[in-house]
Amino acid sequence: MYKKWNFSSKPPSEFVELGQLASDVLGSRGIVDARSFFSDTTAEFHEPFLLKDMDKAVTLIKDALAVGDKITVFGDYDCDGVTSTVMLYSYLTALGSEVAWYVPTRDEGYGLNADAVTQIAQNGTKLLITVDNGVSAVTEAELIAQKGMKLLITDHHTVPETLPVAEAIINPKQRDCPYPCKTLAGCGVVLKLIAALESAPTEDVLEQYGDLAAIGTVADVVELKDENRSIVLHGLRNIAYSESVGLRCLFKAAGLADALENAENEPISATAVAFMVAPRINAAGRFADAGKAVELLLCENHELAAAKAQELSAFNNQRVEEERRILEQVNALIAAAPALLNERVLVLSGDKWHHGVIGIIASRMVTRFGKPCVIITTDGETAKGSARSVGDFSMIGALTYCKDLLTRFGGHAGAGGFSLKTPDIASFKARLSEYAAKEYDIMPAAQITADSLPAPSALTVDNIEKLQHIAPFGEGNPTPVFCLKGCDLVHKRPLKEGKYILFTVKYCDAEFKVLDFTRAYVDFWYKVGDRVDLMVNIDINEYNDTKSLSIKVIDMRLAALNWCDSAVQTRFFAAADAYEKLKRDERLDSKLYARIIPTDEELKQVYGIIKESFCLDQIVQRAAQSGLNYCKARVIADVFEEAGLIRFDAAKGEVMLNQVSEKADLTKSVLLNKLRACLVSPSE
Repeated sequence: MYKKWNFSSKPPSEFVELGQLASDVLGSRGIVDARSFFSDTTAEFHEPFLLKDMDKAVTLIKDALAVGDKITVFGDYDCDGVTSTVMLYSYLTALGSEVAWYVPTRDEGYGLNADAVTQIAQNGTKLLITVDNGVSAVTEAELIAQKGMKLLITDHHTVPETLPVAEAIINPKQRDCPYPCKTLAGCGVVLKLIAALESAPTEDVLEQYGDLAAIGTVADVVELKDENRSIVLHGLRNIAYSESVGLRCLFKAAGLADALENAENEPISATAVAFMVAPRINAAGRFADAGKAVELLLCENHELAAAKAQELSAFNNQRVEEERRILEQVNALIAAAPALLNERVLVLSGDKWHHGVIGIIASRMVTRFGKPCVIITTDGETAKGSARSVGDFSMIGALTYCKDLLTRFGGHAGAGGFSLKTPDIASFKARLSEYAAKEYDIMPAAQITADSLPAPSALTVDNIEKLQHIAPFGEGNPTPVFCLKGCDLVHKRPLKEGKYILFTVKYCDAEFKVLDFTRAYVDFWYKVGDRVDLMVNIDINEYNDTKSLSIKVIDMRLAALNWCDSAVQTRFFAAADAYEKLKRDERLDSKLYARIIPTDEELKQVYGIIKESFCLDQIVQRAAQSGLNYCKARVIADVFEEAGLIRFDAAKGEVMLNQVSEKADLTKSVLLNKLRACLVSPSE
């Protein structure tokens, strides 16, 4: 599915010390005060006691310590929850407190629950502290009080209308909380709590807990701006000096032994944490018990920690295999019912799909098909779902619209989770479609934003290296994206036995090698001689002490359509939306039918393209190169499929010619005659 290409209209930053590329990137992101952005002083950390109820929390904990009350830290099963649990448990243990920790399983569900509260009370706990959860636990808070325990909530999630009754609630998102940084992760809130308990500057606390705080912050995909950027920047540097035996074993098990060895000279990247370390911590909660990740990060015995780290890697491998299994079933569902891809929201369900993986699958489907996606797993009469969105489509708005069909739900604009009864899935799908049609006449498209359209002369090792000063990259501060417009493809070859592609382009007068990890070589349909536009990330590759550019494709298209022209893109996506409306039997504006009914010559033209093509993307772009809009090209392909001339694998986007013994009579096409009837009688 096509993504909308955006180009920043903001001027470059006046901060030119790092070169033109960095200036372009800073400017495109609206970073006016670049020196403040790059600041590395204590001024970048806010005073912990600006957090509402921080004074109450400190008093509560110190009083418990003074009288020897048992404290239990109640965490969550994701990476943010695990690191938050380890940070606070380690700190309280170091103070000599009688302290325990509890992390629920995914089967228990997110947050506090009655059985866990009862068990914790029976273990003699007097003070229960939540980390990365609790702000919605109204019923559980009542039970905690009934059990004679005090409750301190530390959280960072959206605050509901009704708050739980607790001795203190620390959450920067509370309406009357004056804390400047509203986007702290759960581990960031814990970091501030420890700083307040120590009456110490945050950077002092980071020396001990910055490694875990950085990992949790990156994993939770909060915006890497303001204090979050500072936490990650300092924390990633501190990993080189981390005394955590478990953490060091985890990095080695993740294949980062060399990076860890060299971390004093080149800090571990946020990307490595996001893709290599965090998934292993999360995998424990997905396929076993997140407590295993907590145990690893608390482990002080190297041999035992190494074994536990390998166990987490095994869980991660299990996660990868489960993803593969579910994706095979998803592909089969789409191949059997290709009309699913024309729905405003893609909803797919299967029996006993692992509920710890369905969120990942939903994200993959969004990336693949460029539309909101909901993945549901059923188990008898009960079902659980995970949803992901694109653009400004509000997933929490959609779930709220369906709330009478759901037994439980939550989330935000970009993602959500829910439970429902299996028999209600069909009604839920219909209600989602109703919401989408009501709120979005034209569905939002997935987008890519280029920070710069650089001149070839700007693409140097020195300029790319200087971009690292803008790191760490992540949510809110993404890896810089560059658009290389009007490149001539001069060479291509397979890599890794055809799994990937290396191709060479001539960009103005300079040649650059480009890596494509988004598809296999057999799926790379561009021909030598094609002129293409590229959206790319650029990094540095070092081999035998020689540095070179490592250019990686994010998206790639034939240049003829002029994707950099916003008006051209608007027309393209309007045509794509019109096609999906046709497939859903929705009535179009009467003026559009004349633009999408093909002539005999256009039918021949596209058939000629199909004979030299093997995928829908190739056909659409070649047709666009010849002046045909997206909707018309798709309509022609559907006419040919209807006539038995081609067959189409919707899941893979593959188009194949059928062997036919006689000429097809397209005058009998049901689709063409239906469109022509609409042209004649548009009001019917």
